[in-house]
Amino acid sequence: MSLDPLFRRMTLIVTVFAFVGFVLGVIALTTNYWTKVSLPPRPDMSISTENGTYINYKSGLGWKGLLMSCTSFDKVSCTWELMTTTFFLCSFGLISLLIGGIFSIWEMFKTSDRRFLIPMLYFVACVLMTAGLFDYGSTAQLNSYSSRAMISAIVFVYGSLPISAFIAGRYSAYERYINNGQKYVPASTNGN
Repeated sequence: MSLDPLFRRMTLIVTVFAFVGFVLGVIALTTNYWTKVSLPPRPDMSISTENGTYINYKSGLGWKGLLMSCTSFDKVSCTWELMTTTFFLCSFGLISLLIGGIFSIWEMFKTSDRRFLIPMLYFVACVLMTAGLFDYGSTAQLNSYSSRAMISAIVFVYGSLPISAFIAGRYSAYERYINNGQKYVPASTNGN
């Protein structure tokens, strides 16, 4: 038994949302721009101006990610700083999202018992990625590109979750009609 063309198109949308969210999430995890801050001036550094005078301090920028923390005073210097909880929560969420996306592709071509697993995988991805974002946000600001990419990934996952749940539930009602021979009335409440 194959999917109805409408369900097939909706599953394609869910799959695209899942993989766009996965790519954005991987980019967010591997790049180092979750937080960007202006650092206070350091009096031990002096810089020269155009007219030949020296100023006794220099301001810098700092940026922080899940893996490193960097500053830019004289040259860019980075230190290894792993945000363990956030990294693992977001990583497990992305793994769940990838598995759900693969099962969504599988569902487009052949129906199986995995159709109820897909919304659950997307839900797990939503919860884990959101928890990872909240964990990081409780210690630092979310004001740079990588954190916004993770927020965008979460938005795509939240978009794919209700569509995949609708497909699973609607197809379940359709399957009950085929297997039991009952009258298939999808949206009635009074039996008409």
